[in-house]
Amino acid sequence: MTAIRRAWLATPIVALLALAGTPLRARPSPKQDSPIANPTPADLERGKQTFETTCSTCHGLDGGGAMGPNIQGIPFRLGADAVTNVIKNGMSGGMPPFSAQLDSTQIQQIVGYLLTLSHKDTGTVTGDAAKGKGVYDSSGCAGCHIVSGLGSGIGPELTKVGHLRGPGYLRNAVLYPGTDLPQARVFLESGGLLDYLFIHAVTNDGHAFDGTRVVEDSFRIVIKDARGEFHSFRKADLRELKKEPGKSTMPSMKGKLSDAQVNDLVAYLAGLKGDQ
Repeated sequence: MTAIRRAWLATPIVALLALAGTPLRARPSPKQDSPIANPTPADLERGKQTFETTCSTCHGLDGGGAMGPNIQGIPFRLGADAVTNVIKNGMSGGMPPFSAQLDSTQIQQIVGYLLTLSHKDTGTVTGDAAKGKGVYDSSGCAGCHIVSGLGSGIGPELTKVGHLRGPGYLRNAVLYPGTDLPQARVFLESGGLLDYLFIHAVTNDGHAFDGTRVVEDSFRIVIKDARGEFHSFRKADLRELKKEPGKSTMPSMKGKLSDAQVNDLVAYLAGLKGDQ
């Protein structure tokens, strides 16, 4: 899914056989799995969960792009069969095959989920990017984010965020951070783990801590706060342990910035496209 093309290049072996004078016979195309007709809400939810676990690290949680490109609506543009083939067999340039990890039903559930993402980001840029840079600086955004080498890396780097995300997504992230994060742990194929669950913990002596869950078992929990510091607790030492899906350590700018300032900040972020 890192770069889906309409046509596959002929393999070098075909040219070698032709040069050797070997008669070539047309080979039947590999059988494609038919897309799920009228996918149920359960199919789409399973597709979303599988996408988040398997694909979101490269393509973003909403398919809008991360390390890899934006693939929202890609089945509409290239066809479901082509997308299915790429998921199964991979592509040169970084996209691995997933036929060993995913069965045909899971792949088609992913394709069905991708079809729901085609028109997610309909926002437009209406603000002034130059003024938005001032809003970014005065709001302390550099305390958590890096732009072109400047700032702190506690939060995601934003140097290319305008290339990876649309204005609608950026506005939502500014006003309602946490709403587009997965609501459960995401176990990566590489063996890693992403966990965005917001935790509010209060110790028996009354000290309160907020952060994102790093690891948890029956007896202990570790969280990472907004400053990037880690806190480990024995559950027996906690007066309160509250899990709040949909919240984020990133503060909301809703009510803190005027509508004009939000528009300007979104314009600035949408213009951050790195070296193009």
